[in-house]
Amino acid sequence: MNRLRGKTKTRSNRGWVYAGIFSIFSFASLIGVLAIVPAVSPSTGAQVADMIRSAAGPQVTANIESVSFWIQDNINQLAYQADGQKPGITLDKQPVAQPTVQSTPVSQPTPQPTQTTNQSTVVAQKPVFQRVAPAPSTNVVTADPQIGWQAYGPNVNGQPAMAQALLNLDPTRPYAGVALVRIDLSMLQLHTEPGFLEPSHATNVVNAIPNLGTIPPADMSHLIAAFNGGFKAVNGKYGMVVDGTTLLTPWPGIATVAIYKDGHVQIGTWGQDLFPGDPNMVALRQNCPPILEAGQIDPRVYVDDASLWGNTIGNQSITWRTGLGITQDGRYLIYAVGNATSVSTLAQALQDAGAYNAMQLDINKHYAHFVTYKPSGNHLTAVQLLDQMENDPTLYLVAHSRDFFYLTTR
Repeated sequence: MNRLRGKTKTRSNRGWVYAGIFSIFSFASLIGVLAIVPAVSPSTGAQVADMIRSAAGPQVTANIESVSFWIQDNINQLAYQADGQKPGITLDKQPVAQPTVQSTPVSQPTPQPTQTTNQSTVVAQKPVFQRVAPAPSTNVVTADPQIGWQAYGPNVNGQPAMAQALLNLDPTRPYAGVALVRIDLSMLQLHTEPGFLEPSHATNVVNAIPNLGTIPPADMSHLIAAFNGGFKAVNGKYGMVVDGTTLLTPWPGIATVAIYKDGHVQIGTWGQDLFPGDPNMVALRQNCPPILEAGQIDPRVYVDDASLWGNTIGNQSITWRTGLGITQDGRYLIYAVGNATSVSTLAQALQDAGAYNAMQLDINKHYAHFVTYKPSGNHLTAVQLLDQMENDPTLYLVAHSRDFFYLTTR
């Protein structure tokens, strides 16, 4: 009997050992999949991550992704040496049509940030921005700070409305860079559009915002560019309002880009710079803590605390990242995208580009998009900012599952 019990116990121990080995093998396989598949096919990698997220939850997926990004980073460094030290990020050289689009200039009154107290609206004591009239001789290319801006995209009224530049800020990763697009908001109007799946929304939202994920037909005739939005709703408490309809309730302490009735844009911290109850605010999108405040990099970008950045990877992980900033006078919006970037490097690039306040948007290569639009026959074609971005000529021209921003002439 004792011998039989001993054999049973041995089999049981072996079972636990085999189960442990299987678990380790499965975990290693998941990391391998998330490390290799995105490099070969970013869209497939994103689908695999979503499958794992659905089965195991966002935090488990984030932990696996953090390890896989570390592996990818090491692979990228080896590939850089083996590939003749070619840069890993390059501005797309595909020619973009430069038509002179006519628009009607609109006045931009000085915004007055408001604060809601006991259901009444009061004017805040300290405005976030001090809007000033630009000097006649300056434009989006020649305005300071000068970091190598070049005219980009279609002209508006014979003048460039956007400019692009590329910075290399990480000496340990010479193949890495951050591309920047400076957008003249005196010529272009920012809009935000929810996807037909993200952020998640109630039935009443569908009724209030028809054709989710689609640019309204009225805006298609003067569409200039579009770029990605922020994290999925499952990854954090990030609010979103579109055309006065609340998809996700805004949360205090979160970086927020807001659009107002008169067309001006502000970026700030909800509850500190931007407040509920402002009847002139028609749209907003939140994502993570701020990375730039009043021209200074937020100290939290240097703290290795993944909990600050939602149910996703931490701020120190190296991956594709995107961000959005605005100058102090509110004239220029600045989009940033880096191919092997931490949050601190993203913040540094936006600060160097002249941003006063800034926030992180989405991450991962599959979700990093900035495109301009050029006429192609009787329709438009999307042209990506970077050679390494996924080339989709119909991007944002057909219904999109994730939220995004787009730019039209005023």
